[in-house]
Amino acid sequence: MKSVAKSLIRQVNDRADASCLNLGIGEPAFPPPRAIIEHVRGHLPEWKASYSAVEGLPELRRAVAEAAARDGEGSIEAGRVCVTAGSQEALFVLLITLLDPGDEVLVPDPGFPAYPSIARIAGGAAVPYPLSFDGGFRLDPDDLLSRITPRTKAIVLNTPNNPAGSVYGDEALTKLAAGLAGSGIPVLADECYRALTFGPTPRSFFRLYPDAIAIGSLSKSHALTGWRLGWMIVPDRLAGRFSGVHQLAVTCASVVSQRAAIFALRGGADEECAANLAELARRRDLAMAALREFTGLSFHEPEGAFYLFAKADRECALAGGSLALALRLLEEEKVVITPGAAFGPGGEGFLRISFAAAPETITAGLERMGRFLKRLRAE
Repeated sequence: MKSVAKSLIRQVNDRADASCLNLGIGEPAFPPPRAIIEHVRGHLPEWKASYSAVEGLPELRRAVAEAAARDGEGSIEAGRVCVTAGSQEALFVLLITLLDPGDEVLVPDPGFPAYPSIARIAGGAAVPYPLSFDGGFRLDPDDLLSRITPRTKAIVLNTPNNPAGSVYGDEALTKLAAGLAGSGIPVLADECYRALTFGPTPRSFFRLYPDAIAIGSLSKSHALTGWRLGWMIVPDRLAGRFSGVHQLAVTCASVVSQRAAIFALRGGADEECAANLAELARRRDLAMAALREFTGLSFHEPEGAFYLFAKADRECALAGGSLALALRLLEEEKVVITPGAAFGPGGEGFLRISFAAAPETITAGLERMGRFLKRLRAE
């Protein structure tokens, strides 16, 4: 456990104060939807403050199953749903349960830092599969399949991808599903950004592969990061297998958040969420234009989530690495960005910039960043 530390995302953010312009943290700068707040305010006095069932309120489990069923063909049994304290708790419970010491889990590189950290806690090993800049940070199914060994007990798939915002196409996902057919290897489909795409909603791997586990949440889609409400939908053969670890971790998810989620999943805040997504698209365009104008860094246009993953290998080398660059930018210009090293070896030489911040913060922050990079290049 001594090897487990806060992620570099949190370490950099912890050094910031209220005077900083934050383009680093992974949450939307929108308030919770007014409809959800009013729903909670109106019903809170009548809601019991007792525990729910470990797996979640039955009505919420049905709502999650119904929402997933609307996304494809055929109904989904509510018994396959377990409600968790955000999608990260779902990831924790799944990997702790699936991995024994010495087992392997394939994880994207660059990718969300929780994946390898949880694997280490379980005594397993995270085996990276690369997502390259030249490939647009998209999935290469042949490469991933080539990395499977007899010790592979799980695969993590994340689309839209954090940190790059790439969306994997149907062709790649279908090819991966075909290559995994009959293996029984669980694929943890981390889809917490799936509702935040700037084109057609990507197909869920859950609908392509029978041993996929869909992981979702309301944190990003409904600007409810602090409400800690997520879920997993597991194959029939694994239903109930994860409840014990989930109970030991949190007993049950917040019941107030669960009741708010029932309202949200049944469309109670759809109009506001659609408006927020449209605003995110505008902020994406603003951030791309400002990044080009002020920094000259290269990047791929993100198809989902709310990040730009800018290539800054020369600048990072000059500063002594992406972490050193991020810390100097914070100290000298009061701008928070996330070093690419936070997302694994494949992220070194890159900088993750969130465009979920307010428009004026995006413009001012990237202008300051450009000023800093100009000084750095002149050193």
